[in-house]
This record gives sequence, C-alpha cells and structure tokens, in this order.
Amino acid sequence: MPRILVAEDDPLVRRFLLRCLETGGFEAVGVEDGAQAIAQLGRGGWDVVVTDYAMPRADGLEVIAAARRLDPTLPCVVVTALRDLELAMNAMAEGATGYVPKPFKPDHLLVVVRSALERRRLAVESARMQLLGPMLEKFAMILANTLEAKDLSTHLHCERLVEYASEVAVRLGLPGAQLETVRLGACLHDIGKIGVPDVLLQKARGLDEEEWVVLRRHSEIGAAILEDIEGWAEVRRIVRHHHERFDGAGYPDRLRAAAIPVGARIVCAVDAYDVMLSGRAYSPPRSPEHAAAELRRMRGSQFDPDVVDAFLELLEGGSGGMLDITGHDAGRSKISR
Repeated sequence: MPRILVAEDDPLVRRFLLRCLETGGFEAVGVEDGAQAIAQLGRGGWDVVVTDYAMPRADGLEVIAAARRLDPTLPCVVVTALRDLELAMNAMAEGATGYVPKPFKPDHLLVVVRSALERRRLAVESARMQLLGPMLEKFAMILANTLEAKDLSTHLHCERLVEYASEVAVRLGLPGAQLETVRLGACLHDIGKIGVPDVLLQKARGLDEEEWVVLRRHSEIGAAILEDIEGWAEVRRIVRHHHERFDGAGYPDRLRAAAIPVGARIVCAVDAYDVMLSGRAYSPPRSPEHAAAELRRMRGSQFDPDVVDAFLELLEGGSGGMLDITGHDAGRSKISR
C-alpha cells in the first residue's frame, strides 16, 4: 500500500486530507508543520508527500527541497488556497509535481496523488533502466549470440540490428528510455528460434506450409521466454510483433500501421535489410542497392514508410558509414523469415 506523508498545520484540513487518502486506499500519516515533515522524510519509506505551503518552522518549499535532496524521484503535491496560486507555482518550479487548490474535492486530490505515484513509478523505472541497461544489453547479446551459434549465416546479425535500430530510433525522435527498449528488442528479436528445430533454420530449399507454421511461431515463443522479466513489457512486444506488416498481413496477430509497436516496426525493416545483405541458406546475399530498392518497393505495405525513410536517409547520408560500423562488406548484401 503506498505511503503518503501529509504536512498541514490546520488540524481540520489535515484530518480531511488523511480521511480522503485512507478512503482512496493509501496509508497516510499526518504532521502539523514543516519541521516534523522533514524529520519524517529522513526516516524514508514514503511514496508521495502532500504539503501545505505556509506552515510554521518550515514552509512547503523547504519540505519539497528536503524531499528532493533525499529522493529525487519522490513526488510532492502542494495543497494551498486559491489566493496562493502564485506561491503554488513557485513550489512547482522548485520541484513539486502537483497542485491541489483549497477548497478541494476528494476525487481531485486522489487523481493528483495517483498521477504523482505514476510519475514516481516511471522515474524509478527510468533510473533502473539507466543503471541496468548496459548490463541487460550485454546479457541479451550473449543470449542472441548463443542462438546465432545454431546458424552460422546469422553471425553478428544481432549486433548489426542493434546499431541499425538504435540509429533509426534516434532519427525518429524516440526518447532515451525507448531507445534502450528498441536496442534490447532488436538484440532479442529472434530469441524464440531457440524453440525452432535446427533443420528448419538451416534448410536450403523453400519451406512447406507446415514448416512455415512452425517457424512463424518463433515470435510468440520469444515473447513467452521474456514473459517473467519485470519491466520488459515493451521489449516483449517488439519480439512478438517484429514480423507484423504495416498493411496488416503479417504475423502473429495481423496488427497494422500504428497498432504495431514502433520498436517492432523499426526492427522489421532493419532485420529485412540485413537478411538481404547477409543471405540465408534459402536465399543468396544481395547488394546494398538491391536491399534498399526492396525497402522502397515494400514501403507502406510491409514496412512503415517513416521507418523506411529514416533508415534510407541513414544509409545514404554518409560514405557508407553505417555499413562499415556494423561489419558488412561493401560488395555484399530475400526478406527475413
């Protein structure tokens, strides 16, 4: 149960705040001035601070400052009179994440507090990903390389995809946390092929319909493998949906256009390009020019037009730098299984 610290010098208002929060399903503890609030903050264990602005011994700004020093992710909500709007805005500038004017309705208070809790959850998750992201990506690359050992034609495929996908995501303006998700999704996009018989992955001739059914299950298997990893919901969605088509004719769920996660749309295009350049047992390598022409041809049907445009700009924007970074020979180059 989330714990809320309430700092309010007016006993009637304090009791009302506590009753509202407890009715809303929170554990709420009240103090009568800012100094007591700062002392309570030092003991830790709080999820949100609800504070009045004008209080004896220490005001709301000092409470907010203390909360920010102790835990930068701890959200603070200011409760103050309508005539103190300018003061409330000052508190927001100091780091408060919400404002509730007096007199207030219980529902308004609960909405603001729940919003503050969600902001805290996102901030904590972002900090966790920044800390663990490099380690998780290294671990994911080990898993991906283990899978690639089953099929020599895919050697270094995942390393290249991570770089391609990351650069395209930057060009599309995705935020930092989403960039890390895209990198992990690109790295692990084919992890479900662990559950596909080697004979199908290495088969030189075309697959029959029954074999295709088995192979196409790899995206669902991959998502299932990652099911219990906390915080990887969006990575799982990339793994599950990276074979969806922009026109809705893909698999496993026949999603179309914006219903497909943007990370999956990115991985779909860069995966196809890399497979065409590298070749597979069932298809010889193609030239970069051929692969780029195929992306243009399938733009808007198999691939997201915005992703194709960003990727082609990347590939054509320099002296072949992207190909050099990812290890393809300039002279090497059908669509990915």
